[in-house]
Amino acid sequence: MKWLKDQMRAQGLEPQNAARAPLRSKLLSRADRMLAELAKYKGEDELDGNGVKYWWSEKSVNGQRRLVMREGGKTVEGSATYVDNTLAAVKDGIEKMRTIIENSTDDQWAEEEELRRKK
Repeated sequence: MKWLKDQMRAQGLEPQNAARAPLRSKLLSRADRMLAELAKYKGEDELDGNGVKYWWSEKSVNGQRRLVMREGGKTVEGSATYVDNTLAAVKDGIEKMRTIIENSTDDQWAEEEELRRKK
């Protein structure tokens, strides 16, 4: 309904379906969810078969497991790495990713946010 969107804009309201939050804050929240999920696990076998829902791959390859930051169904360019296929190594890797995000600024994520808008 174009007319409604036009009227909302005329009143200074920008129509949007979801709250806009900076990528940095979304990634911090996602990292916390990953760590909360890992806290429930007892062993690395529980890491298997989770698809792209989590930041770790669904299976190990040659004793290693891939980690990659994800948000909104998309991976964060340049964030992929491999760690040993142990629960402790995966948790440590996610904690380190969270630290990197926490120590960054919204401005540092601007380029990634722009790439996501174009996709």
